[in-house]
Amino acid sequence: MNTTKGNRMRILLQSLALVVLVSTITTGQIIVDHHCTDLRAVPKTAITRAKANLHIVYGHTSHGSQLTTGMTGLVSFTKGYGGPEFAWNHGGTGGALDLHDGGMAGDVGYYPQWVNETKKYLNNSSNSHVNVVIWSWCGQHSWYSAKQMNDWYLAPMTQLEKDYPKVTFVYMTGHVFNGYNRAPMMARNKQIRDYCVASNKVLYDFADIETYDPDGKFFNFVDDNCDYYDKEIGGTRLGNWATAWQNAHTKGVEWYSCSSAHSQPLNANLKAYAAWWLWARIAGWAGNKTLTRDRGEISTATGGTVIFSLDAGLARAGRNYLQTGSFSGTHPGFVLPGKRATLPLNLDVFSYLIIGMANQGPYQNFVGALNNQGQATATLVLGPLPPAIAGLAMHFAYALYDYPMDFTSNAMAVRFVP
Repeated sequence: MNTTKGNRMRILLQSLALVVLVSTITTGQIIVDHHCTDLRAVPKTAITRAKANLHIVYGHTSHGSQLTTGMTGLVSFTKGYGGPEFAWNHGGTGGALDLHDGGMAGDVGYYPQWVNETKKYLNNSSNSHVNVVIWSWCGQHSWYSAKQMNDWYLAPMTQLEKDYPKVTFVYMTGHVFNGYNRAPMMARNKQIRDYCVASNKVLYDFADIETYDPDGKFFNFVDDNCDYYDKEIGGTRLGNWATAWQNAHTKGVEWYSCSSAHSQPLNANLKAYAAWWLWARIAGWAGNKTLTRDRGEISTATGGTVIFSLDAGLARAGRNYLQTGSFSGTHPGFVLPGKRATLPLNLDVFSYLIIGMANQGPYQNFVGALNNQGQATATLVLGPLPPAIAGLAMHFAYALYDYPMDFTSNAMAVRFVP
């Protein structure tokens, strides 16, 4: 990182707490994708809050049923990550989540019917308590042009948000390749992602969830049954990521059997986990982001290397990131300009030192651009250190600093030991 760029970055961060960007955009962006399928990360209090405060109506056909069939199976998954606390029904009786499944006919691929169905439902006085509307796709996006996607989906959704300001409208990508028109399907899913990121929307990224197994392994040329191939057109089938994972893990403990239209049970499992993550986020849970590292300790006697894996999600591919660290803890953290995200670090002299030396010496690839999967790797390389710092911990986190400043990672600790 050259001196001029380092100075600009340091000045930027030093002034962040004093800057408030003028913007008419609200602070409600939520992106739920494959990062949001570890249900253990969602606090029970957030699940309870969602059940107490949300009243949801869901319109879908067969592909969209994966969410609710997965949610049904989750209730009896008592030896795994589920249980009775994830109960749902229309009306929310017995302390369950109030979700009217199929309350609006068809799916979002039937325009203008889906818009008319939404208005009819919300204008019915008996549904005045409903505060979340979510629609899913079947496969219509495979033949949409960019203009049709805007005119028949994005623009009408935005208008509904204006017409019903007390209701949260959840955008959704369609499913992945199903044997034809892969390129248009990918383009339209990307169009939805880009719009939601740029316009601060709530997105359930159905397609993104279908391209990763629970261990985070990415499958590019994949279809809605979870079969994957070696290339886009005329490819050879290499396997099925869902059945492979199921066969390698214990049924009833690490995954559960459930109906999963056009796909495998594990796919519906992941859709259910992500759905509850979504409900918790809409109900006010702040969520967490993904930053991991390959080791958590460094010896002061010998030094060592820590490799950080940054994964901000497909929707943020290509954006610019900055990683730094702090010895001063993570709470209350540092609010980014625009107040749309908080870096979970209390900035101190070491934070600014790292920023000034980013991509030099010990701080390799601490500033850069995410790849086309929204990922990057940063490396901390340290030699022997003063013995006095043994017992201390340094926290690291990153932010996306290009506009909009709306994303920060979780914090990861590196502890120093003798």
